[in-house]
Amino acid sequence: MRERWPIAAVGAVTPAGVGIPALVEALEDPQWQPRLGFDDDSSPPLPVARPPGFAAKHHIPPLVARRLDRAAGLLAVAAREALASLPAPLPWPGERVGVCAATWNAGTQALVEVLSAIFLAGPEEAPPAQFPSTVANAPASQLAILEKLGGPNLTFFEKQVGGLRVLSQAARLLSRRRAEAVLACGVDEAQWLNAESYDRLRVLRRPGATGMILAEGAATLVLAAEPAPPPLAWLAGWGSAGSPTPTHTYPTTVSALDAACRQALATAGVAPRDVDVYVSLANGLPALDELEIALVEGLFATPRPAAISITERMGDGAFASSLRALVATLLLAGQLRPRWSLPPHLASRSFHLPTARPATALVAGLAGGGSAVALLLAAP
Repeated sequence: MRERWPIAAVGAVTPAGVGIPALVEALEDPQWQPRLGFDDDSSPPLPVARPPGFAAKHHIPPLVARRLDRAAGLLAVAAREALASLPAPLPWPGERVGVCAATWNAGTQALVEVLSAIFLAGPEEAPPAQFPSTVANAPASQLAILEKLGGPNLTFFEKQVGGLRVLSQAARLLSRRRAEAVLACGVDEAQWLNAESYDRLRVLRRPGATGMILAEGAATLVLAAEPAPPPLAWLAGWGSAGSPTPTHTYPTTVSALDAACRQALATAGVAPRDVDVYVSLANGLPALDELEIALVEGLFATPRPAAISITERMGDGAFASSLRALVATLLLAGQLRPRWSLPPHLASRSFHLPTARPATALVAGLAGGGSAVALLLAAP
């Protein structure tokens, strides 16, 4: 019997705002565009999409929010939205609920502040309250402490596929009975030094030129061994593969991405022709567009399935890959009808927006360095 795991609840903080309703409203508005840049006038103008006006203290008790760095605050708010939609108290013991988080850059701001104090004033001036937040696993740990979750606590630092990896890892923890429920999360923070490093590599979007947007936000999907409410969707299959590639580039062939997709389909018992919706991984970089063209032309015969694309507008990162899985979940649950236009390389190949509630969705990701992960989600 094939294993599949229910997605029981979701929550998000995105460039569209706080909460799932704000996300749905943005995705159903074909004209929506994110606000780019930093609020601080001293920061350079860089294409970073941030949640407008977000402050954790507006959504969780201020005394709790003050001890959380920005990434932990984003994740805490997204997770609380997901948990709030479940029965209270939770149907699982807290010590049997785990956290699997993915991030691309959590801890950057805290690390900059600690190192600045050390270099400019001396080690004795380093702010001790910031030190725990300098490591990438801080948001997942803070979330577990805040919500009293004593199950396995893992953080993946796998660039643009981390948010998909945590879902497959959550399924493994459930399969091995290490947990009864797992919060699979993605979180990224906006930090100008981090963004400037990508700008110097000339991969960020510039006026008159293609490129990607960096995304700030958090997404949480709750997977459970026994769902309390009816599931929004099922995680039915997953796969992963890799290509030996320098860490700062995409692979030159689509072999790993294709293998991950076919593995996800095979574990779910689904043929490529049975995929109703393909969730695009396009992020504005031409190199990734070319790889996606090779993937879809080899994987899907005509007529093509429907497709949706959100990363070109919402931004890319570990959080963004979690968000793509979350959006696919909402689509399968019948709670969303995306209206954003498809990128030209998909529209010109007969892909189209979904016109009816789909039964299956394929979500794939490819990271710089060659790591590829794919998920097959199914409607309840």
